[in-house]
Amino acid sequence: MKKFFLTFICIIAFILCFAGKVLAANIDITSVVYDNSAAFLTINTKSSDDLAFQTVPKLHVDEAAHKAYFDIDSALLQTTAQDFVIASSEIKEIIVKQYSNSPDIVRVVIHYKESFNPKNIQLKILSNTLFVRFATAQIQNYYFQHVYTDAASTIGKFYTPVGIQIPLQIAANDIVSQINAAFQLGATTEDKNYVLTKKELLLNSKYYIDNFDIKNGVIQVNGIGAVTLTKPFTLSNPTRIVYDIPNTIVNPAIRNRELYITQTETVKIGQFENTTARIVITSKYAEAYMPVISPDGQNVEFVDTITGKRPLLQHPDAVFNSVTDDIIDTTTHCVKLIFSKPVTYGIDRQSDKIDLYLFNVNKVNDIDLKESLLFDGAEMSSLSGKGIKLTIPLYQEDIVDIHTGNDGKTIRLKIKSKVIELPKKDESPVITVPPVVISPNKPAEMVVVIDPGHGGSDCGAIRGKINEKNITLDISNRVAEILTSKGVDVYMTRDDDSTVSLQDRVAISENVNPDLFVSVHVNSSNSESPNGVETHYYKDNSLTLAKTIHASMLNHIKAKDRGLFKSKFYVINHTTAPAVLVEVGFLSNAAEREQLVTESRKQATAKAIAEGIYEYLK
Repeated sequence: MKKFFLTFICIIAFILCFAGKVLAANIDITSVVYDNSAAFLTINTKSSDDLAFQTVPKLHVDEAAHKAYFDIDSALLQTTAQDFVIASSEIKEIIVKQYSNSPDIVRVVIHYKESFNPKNIQLKILSNTLFVRFATAQIQNYYFQHVYTDAASTIGKFYTPVGIQIPLQIAANDIVSQINAAFQLGATTEDKNYVLTKKELLLNSKYYIDNFDIKNGVIQVNGIGAVTLTKPFTLSNPTRIVYDIPNTIVNPAIRNRELYITQTETVKIGQFENTTARIVITSKYAEAYMPVISPDGQNVEFVDTITGKRPLLQHPDAVFNSVTDDIIDTTTHCVKLIFSKPVTYGIDRQSDKIDLYLFNVNKVNDIDLKESLLFDGAEMSSLSGKGIKLTIPLYQEDIVDIHTGNDGKTIRLKIKSKVIELPKKDESPVITVPPVVISPNKPAEMVVVIDPGHGGSDCGAIRGKINEKNITLDISNRVAEILTSKGVDVYMTRDDDSTVSLQDRVAISENVNPDLFVSVHVNSSNSESPNGVETHYYKDNSLTLAKTIHASMLNHIKAKDRGLFKSKFYVINHTTAPAVLVEVGFLSNAAEREQLVTESRKQATAKAIAEGIYEYLK
């Protein structure tokens, strides 16, 4: 009797402790999406009803700054900060970020134009979603890629906890099963013997450097994903300049490779930390070497500014259309440069200025820098051969962040000054806006596009008589069958051995306007050793989908976990819906190739992808 009483007390204490943690927990904001057609911003959480939005946040308006904002208290932003640049006569930009920790506050800032009435901003809570509504506006750049920063501390690590389902047989009569039953653990699947647990998933890299070479005196770095450079530093004896690239993996085959630029100059690449690459240029004029970024952010070249070398990256001529300079707050400028075509540009950050080398810009529209920019002394000059150089004077203590729009046509500089104070804004009263009634109008069916990789004349990876295109079609058909049986409306980019271009695959998805897009592929390598599954995403609205499907694959497939990758594959970059590309194994690995063609592996893979999709849609 005494033992039973102690056991009962332990169970009650566990429940009270769990309840206390729930009451003290934050709202987890899992995604932020701008609805282009209806002019809604949706802030979503998958938290329980107890942890969902309880009250409509108060809207604060700074009329002098043409800015409105509201705070979500006791909230954590589980995705990266979001920045929507809007093409509209009314709204300019919407920023969603983690404003502070302890207390945990997420802030949404809406920058609007002078003609817009902020009273038109309306907020409404429905279930676990906060809707923000304003007048119709079209997105100009849905996603900005961070390409350079003076402050390395602002670059986050790509670790993320995710809830995944681990199969666990629960005995009917033990105390643990009774506690699990009390909290309905395992009720999220049909099998009832799954428990939702936390597992640390590592996004192996935001950028993977695959090749490193010297050509005509130009240092070439080629990779997959999206590069972000941090402010370089110099070393002496001998004179060197060092560039660190965070969240980056270097191909093991080229690590610690040292190349000669000239007879007296060298460059070396290495894996400095687990997820940081380091490039060291040794030269008497090391500080003259400048990084040049390709418009897609996947290639970087380093050129010598003293000799006037030009990058080897080639892109069509672009026109410099416009430039704007906004005051974000009393310490921060935001300069946006808009071009007609994607731009190849170099970044030369010096102590008193920053030079942007716009190599493929051959024409400048009627731009008056004195009128457009708040900086005294900003100027443009011509480059030898082709292109222009934009010079913006700075203080050494200023912090510069540079982003590129996903179309490569927009460069944005955020400059935070520690020396000067920009004009202060007048304090404006808080305006309480009545909520708007929003009908959920949720479609009866969930819609998914499945994209079997390759097909027809494009066989994909080949080993002997085994073609990637046949495996991807077989698995995709099985995924479609499983999802259809669950009531999901499935569209295929191909359902036979036909050739479908990347552009057509995107067009199919855009016409369908699905809830999500999944592309199925089989990996391959020059080496026979790599094996395992990996999941690729690009836009931030796709991260949750990537985590969910990848976790499901880890549960159902006996394969190595190669992790999540942020990669700029065409189909997942150009689709509007959340989109991922899964690599279900390596055809180049003999043991895994033997598994990939079996019925059991293909069915397990299809089940994993389908259950991941369905879990995400619920």
